[in-house]
Amino acid sequence: MTDKPTAPRQRVTVQETSTLVAPSQSRKLAALRDKARGITAPVAAPPVVAPVDTALSPACRTELHKARGLIDAHCAAIMGRYPPQKQNRLFALRFGPIESLRCLPISAIVKRLDMDTHAIDLRLLAKLNYHGQTTD
Repeated sequence: MTDKPTAPRQRVTVQETSTLVAPSQSRKLAALRDKARGITAPVAAPPVVAPVDTALSPACRTELHKARGLIDAHCAAIMGRYPPQKQNRLFALRFGPIESLRCLPISAIVKRLDMDTHAIDLRLLAKLNYHGQTTD
């Protein structure tokens, strides 16, 4: 083979060091650990929304359902732009808490969220809030 003499090998010891962040305090490390174990994250349940008032006319009820869908979709789109851990907090800083937003009249919600008003008839929903109750 080779004519060179081999130098004696030195023993190498490996020392384990602790991580900078404790594994129990890191969401990313916990997610990686759960993924390696095959554990899936629980699916968040949609928020419970009060049913629409049945005393409303059918036309008003359909417009309210349409407005609620548009408001929910617009809120979800806005929250989707924020980091997952801070979605509710950042949304509340900009627009107010969702529950207090839903107590406002539909016209005020549409104005605050800067939504397009052509998809819904605001004349029918002028004094109704998100839940179909009249506001004074």
